[in-house]
Amino acid sequence: MPYDLAKETGTWANGEYSDSYPRILEKLGVPADYVQAVLDMKVPVEVTVSGDSFTYKMTEFGETSVNTFTLGVEGEEKDSSGSRKVTHTMEGDSMVSHYPNYDGTGLVFTTKRYFLDDNTIRTEMKCGDLEGWL
Repeated sequence: MPYDLAKETGTWANGEYSDSYPRILEKLGVPADYVQAVLDMKVPVEVTVSGDSFTYKMTEFGETSVNTFTLGVEGEEKDSSGSRKVTHTMEGDSMVSHYPNYDGTGLVFTTKRYFLDDNTIRTEMKCGDLEGWL
């Protein structure tokens, strides 16, 4: 079954995560003293879909960001931690997001999201040489 972007609308909280996830957050530039706050936060997300385009509206750390993307087309993502180029594609039952230069120093970051059930999204990630999930 293809990945249903519209099902992401709601408020999401981090649940279980791999032992490497906090290290991935730090590698992505999250200061060590903020890692626990990221692990504990709940993120309200609104997703609207129109054909191959979709818009994410999310609030984290009191800052709301709105980003619109087209599948298969590189776009600019802006959020509370900055802005970066990303390309989203669908691969079977997953949405894959590829950041070729996440932090401006050439750090490659890729995520693969899929639903485990109606209330759980699993995100597998590769950040440079680190791999993990949440």
